[in-house]
Amino acid sequence: MQHIFEEISSLPRSTKLALVTATATSAAYLAYHHFSGPPKSSIPSLRGPPSSSLISGNLFLIFDPDIDQLEQWLKDYGNVFAMPALFGVKGVYLADPKAVAYVTARFTAFPKPPALNFAIRRLTGPGLVAAEGDVHKRQRRILQPSFSPAQVKQLTPAFLAKTHQLESMLRSQCLGGPKTINVLESLDHLTLDIIGETALGYDFDSLHGSSDELAQAFDDLLGETAMADPLHFIAGMFPSAAKLPLKRNQVTANALAVLQKMGQELVDLKRKELESLPDGGADELLGQDLLSVLLRSNMKEVTSQMMTDEEVIAQIVTFVIAGHDTTSSSTSWTLYALAKNPEIQRKLQEELLAFPHDSPTLDDLNNMTYLDWVIKESLRRHPGGHAMQRTPANDEIIPLSEPIIDKNGKEMNEILLKAGETIFVSMAAFNWSTKYWGPDAHEFRPERWANPPEESSVIPHVYANLMTFFSGPRACIGWRFALAETKAILFVLLRAFDFGIDPQTTIKTKSVYVHLSIRHLNRSIETDELDMS
Repeated sequence: MQHIFEEISSLPRSTKLALVTATATSAAYLAYHHFSGPPKSSIPSLRGPPSSSLISGNLFLIFDPDIDQLEQWLKDYGNVFAMPALFGVKGVYLADPKAVAYVTARFTAFPKPPALNFAIRRLTGPGLVAAEGDVHKRQRRILQPSFSPAQVKQLTPAFLAKTHQLESMLRSQCLGGPKTINVLESLDHLTLDIIGETALGYDFDSLHGSSDELAQAFDDLLGETAMADPLHFIAGMFPSAAKLPLKRNQVTANALAVLQKMGQELVDLKRKELESLPDGGADELLGQDLLSVLLRSNMKEVTSQMMTDEEVIAQIVTFVIAGHDTTSSSTSWTLYALAKNPEIQRKLQEELLAFPHDSPTLDDLNNMTYLDWVIKESLRRHPGGHAMQRTPANDEIIPLSEPIIDKNGKEMNEILLKAGETIFVSMAAFNWSTKYWGPDAHEFRPERWANPPEESSVIPHVYANLMTFFSGPRACIGWRFALAETKAILFVLLRAFDFGIDPQTTIKTKSVYVHLSIRHLNRSIETDELDMS
């Protein structure tokens, strides 16, 4: 058991959170079928890989997969196969485009498992991520104006301004020559400050090391120390463990109390500001923080449809989690890929330095072709999540785009799942498969986006034939925000610095704990006509 927790502690935060929820789901399913008997579904007849652990099954491989191993599974078993999870309970791994489109489009018929929702609600409250069915539809409708293209466009100057602050700090660090920095740590501070200002109108001042009560509460709840604590996983399996008089439970309870108190203060302040504006701020809110836009949108709803303050505060927690950790991690991966491929980094820098000043609009950033290609390729190779869990609310027959062969050699064109069984909807399989991206799918090659393979068009998506932001009505609502923020960060940092890999530093690539060396960029490089071939 100890080696499992040691392996957990080495994983990135997003993967740890996925495992917390996966243990909850598997344990609940195991308990249910221990008493109700095994379901008569397609899963027992499906082929699939053996379990790598008697306790955790293949959970680590599901949520933090090896690209070559996943490709081999797809070749050996097809796009749909049985996957051992906690204590040997098997779910179904879906990497078939028709099956995934069917599941993600019918989100009310395929909700998150109840135990997964317990784990999420325990950490975030009743926000958008935890909401299901009509509640999710209502919350998403009210939240939509906060993430509209026009709103994100107006937030771009804030993205740039905060990144220029980080640029200035890094410049001072490397005055004497190349400097090794912890990229993820630096970007964690940056993205926390960005989400504080743009989502909440709140200054965490994390870049300058400020000790902030609200920031500390988030760290206590979802920081590295918190997510490495075995109690998170035990509570996922046994919810009653969350009530035990243990230090971790007390720290979590205190953090949630701070979030509730300060969240309510923020909501009250923003609501008071809105009420003082003509027509509730209808004409003054474009470009303001997401919370203000959310409250304005909420005020327009009939009373029965409005979010409660508890729901609004849960959105605050969700804003910070989704807009902070995921962006810092994905941008770290991008800089790591560029450090490994200096010729690609150089080509991107040429494009960025060709721009005449340091304050581009979002339209300017979107017109930078190679920047767009690099970000798409990084999102493809390094998605923030590798799989999502779903469960049928009722017995379901799921269609397949191509047949699979079961254990008995029988061809199957559809699979039967019983209510409560676990579905692992793969994102990594679609992003990495040579079937969709060609024989060099495992390589980082931005030029593929000059003419994306036609085969990739069948992938369910909301952006660029990628599953990175998921698909269907539960796709990431903030994907435009994330793209704009990433483009702004890369624009500023790559115009100022060269990024390289410090040969003296061991790089834990799976966890993105990457220390990169930086040096001032020589801005005399040629910026003539760029070769986009």
